[in-house]
Amino acid sequence: MNLLRKAFSLYDIKYCWLLIVSLAICGAFFYLDRSYNPDDQFWLSVGYGVSFGMAVLWSGTNYIGHIRINAMYRKQNDIQAYVEQLAMSSEDKVELRNYLEDYAEDLMNQGISEAQAIAEAISQFKVKELLSLSKNSSLFHLHAHYYLFGWSAVAFTLLSLLVVTDGLFVLNSLMTLIIETILAVYGTSFIFLFFIYKVLDVLIYQKLQKHEL
Repeated sequence: MNLLRKAFSLYDIKYCWLLIVSLAICGAFFYLDRSYNPDDQFWLSVGYGVSFGMAVLWSGTNYIGHIRINAMYRKQNDIQAYVEQLAMSSEDKVELRNYLEDYAEDLMNQGISEAQAIAEAISQFKVKELLSLSKNSSLFHLHAHYYLFGWSAVAFTLLSLLVVTDGLFVLNSLMTLIIETILAVYGTSFIFLFFIYKVLDVLIYQKLQKHEL
């Protein structure tokens, strides 16, 4: 059930306008290709190339747009938020939070501002021992990208409905063919893109592990 919820979190997609432009260009040149079928295929090749290039650009920006630096490595100015992300017992969290708050208060008594005191108190504990307590101490959080399966499911559902409608009403129109083709191509591409993203995840994790070592 949780996997289905993640798969159909369709709003997780980033920079969807690039994908929409790719779809529009692909559809437009597909229509020109089927309608006029000119002898000179140069501009059709350019159009399809631009469409593919926009799709590749979207896939890259979409992946990068989901990368988030781990909160443990961000500049911290909230003791409560910092302590809550640690994999500690409730009692230990309370004890650590009280200690950090007392430490920050001592710094403020020395004339340091509250924001600086909190940041300084937290930074004193950003050492290897406490980083190991983090639920996920990797430098980056990488998105699972299950929404790609959701969008693929949407594409193939629409494709199935269109095929059934076409069979019942014998539409056989050029626009129907274009939409069916685009849904099939992009729906399949979403699935392949998921596995490409996973390969990128592995490469990034390997690089991070080498850096940490």
